[in-house]
Amino acid sequence: MARILVIDDEELVRFSLRAMLEAAGHSVEEAADGDEGLALQKEQNFDIAVVDIFMPKKEGTETIIE
Repeated sequence: MARILVIDDEELVRFSLRAMLEAAGHSVEEAADGDEGLALQKEQNFDIAVVDIFMPKKEGTETIIE
């Protein structure tokens, strides 16, 4: 079981990914933008992050570089 962080500005995408990943036995946290995702990452350890590239505020490429 992996701890996965899903960062996407589309609620339906986050919902779908969460449903699929949890059905496979993984633990999932969600963030609606890059800033929120970075804040979660500082509080918790994740095994992997699924990050949307095009988001408002902070794009995915900016998020994964930090």
